[in-house]
Amino acid sequence: TDIDLNTPITIQVRRVPVAEALEALQAAAESRGSLAVLLAPDTVSMKNLLSTLPNPKPDSGTLSIEYRTPWLFRGTINSLPIDRDPREQIWSPSPQLTLQLLPLLEHAAQTTEVRLVIPQSWNPTLQKAPSAGPLSSSIPKLAKSAGGQAELVYLLPTRAERDSPANSPSSSEANRSPLRWTEPAALPPEALLTRLESRIRALPSSEQEDARQAAQESVRQYREWSSLTTEEERDKKRQEMMNDPVRAERAGEGFSRAMRKMSPEQRSQRYQRYVQRRAAQKGG
Repeated sequence: TDIDLNTPITIQVRRVPVAEALEALQAAAESRGSLAVLLAPDTVSMKNLLSTLPNPKPDSGTLSIEYRTPWLFRGTINSLPIDRDPREQIWSPSPQLTLQLLPLLEHAAQTTEVRLVIPQSWNPTLQKAPSAGPLSSSIPKLAKSAGGQAELVYLLPTRAERDSPANSPSSSEANRSPLRWTEPAALPPEALLTRLESRIRALPSSEQEDARQAAQESVRQYREWSSLTTEEERDKKRQEMMNDPVRAERAGEGFSRAMRKMSPEQRSQRYQRYVQRRAAQKGG
């Protein structure tokens, strides 16, 4: 620009809730971000973990624990309240858990939507059971009890990580998950219900019962889906669920909300990419 460098410039900053800011950020990046917590025994190990992000290599000595909500069932969660800070998800440790770091982190990763990243060789025994609380405090306290430290980060996959040649929902979803086990771990149905219940508690009391029934139905479908063994069975069930008008309406609301937060240029570029993908599919 040829503007005079001495020209005063005023920047208007609008303060908004964290959840609203993150939603706008995801729309601008055309990506779905996630909260991650890094735990390490010391500062050197923590720096090493940070250096491996966002895609730790298999030989990096980094262990990432993540249980993604299956893409086919995200509509149920997305229809629940979104006006919350992901750091404020409540983790309630089970009293039956072994007092070692890894089993506790496994439980936290299953019952909340968080990625947990630690050195692969670090699994100390704890002297006392951890306390329930928001992730912003409960996981750092857990790390401290284990003799270590924790850092909270927010990760947004790049478009290259999201897009895949197959262009299928399952492969696309996999590419949005750079931090995980070598083999993606299946989310237990009970853990899905716990996640849904956490969101339902943010609803007005008059709406909770209907939401709870919808959540239980979604978990029932997920349990049925998990029991299917052949790809033909899963494809049939997938088509059945995607043709559900209620589910389609929820998905449409989420898509429209994201599109409203994009700039006109982004919407145009998104449409052009869609046209190119359709042309490539027809050509193949």
